[in-house]
Amino acid sequence: MSRLRAWLLASVLVLFALFAAWRILVITQSGRWATDDPQRALRWDPAHAQALLALAEQQLAAGKLDEARGSARRLLASEPLEGRAFRILAAAEAQQGHPDRALTLYEIAARRSPRDLRARAWLTEHYLVAGNYPAALRHIDILLRTSPGQGSTLMPVLGQLAVDPDFAAELARVLERRPPWRVALLTTLQRAKDPRGADHVLAALRAAGGLDEVEFDEWIAYLIRQGRWGEAYGRWAGTLELQGGALPLVYNGSFEQPVSNRGFDWRLTRVPGVSVDFVPDRNARGLTAHAAFRGRPAAGIGLEQPMLLAPGRYRFSARMRGDALRSERGLEWNIVCMGAREPAAISESIEGTFGWRALVMEVNIPFTACPGQWLRLRNPAPPGSIQQVSGEVWLDEVAIQPQR
Repeated sequence: MSRLRAWLLASVLVLFALFAAWRILVITQSGRWATDDPQRALRWDPAHAQALLALAEQQLAAGKLDEARGSARRLLASEPLEGRAFRILAAAEAQQGHPDRALTLYEIAARRSPRDLRARAWLTEHYLVAGNYPAALRHIDILLRTSPGQGSTLMPVLGQLAVDPDFAAELARVLERRPPWRVALLTTLQRAKDPRGADHVLAALRAAGGLDEVEFDEWIAYLIRQGRWGEAYGRWAGTLELQGGALPLVYNGSFEQPVSNRGFDWRLTRVPGVSVDFVPDRNARGLTAHAAFRGRPAAGIGLEQPMLLAPGRYRFSARMRGDALRSERGLEWNIVCMGAREPAAISESIEGTFGWRALVMEVNIPFTACPGQWLRLRNPAPPGSIQQVSGEVWLDEVAIQPQR
């Protein structure tokens, strides 16, 4: 009896091994041919999901709609939750002119296979054509969340669509929820050739309180880069709490407020070999800007301000004092129009040791090719060792007044 049992056990093990080997062969062969030759794969495994999907897509592309439906239904019999099978059925309905049936099936496909790009693309296009922007953006949002790599394709398209104010308004509502692709889209909008998309979206976000301070500053900088200084100035000025009167032509000229690096306030950038701080002085009201040079080449102190001066004549003035200020050609104030090579105004040379004194400069802003200007205290010496500066300088009461 023990021998019989041993023989039966050995037979069962042999049969199990043969069955396992067969299944491995079936799985290997069907998987090998599933995409390139689905018919061959299905001869090995008639229920292979990937092969059935590939076959259905081939039949659909060839216009064999009934066969494609049959393959899709076989796929659903094997994988009831496979959304791409519903996409095949939906595409067949769309090709036969049944958009309502196609829409229903595409929605099922998108729910069951959220990452299926073809279903999302069809639904997005359908809702865009229908003017249903909330539904279209719902699918775009899911696409960008589940397939971030699609951003390089979708972002420029969104920029073009945002030229439509209605679409831009709806897009801004989506961006208010801060999806993970928000920063990339705002960057794309501000790099687009047509500025209207960025204008519509950013204005809608701003109106809804959906732009943070950094994004607003980037918008102002974007407008300046485009040469739209008037619009940039107007939007920046609208954020200020003015205590009566008009804005001075040089904002924060006495440094009564901390330098913000925003809008049309002073911009302070780091220059190697120069340190800038804002300190009180007994002979000045409030704070003064103080720059100390450490004998290294420096093109200036790194303090500048964008301005919006209308064409005409002005007088620039500033109170200054210096201590052992030395350089090859001294320092000078200048005002340069955006895009111009030569300054519209250059002050006298500033150097040496001197107490508080007023520096005055005549300014003439031309009627053409000067949409905005930059005010800077610079070193006019050419780059290199000749540009070395040492000593200290203090600034206060920087102002510009129009002249008759």
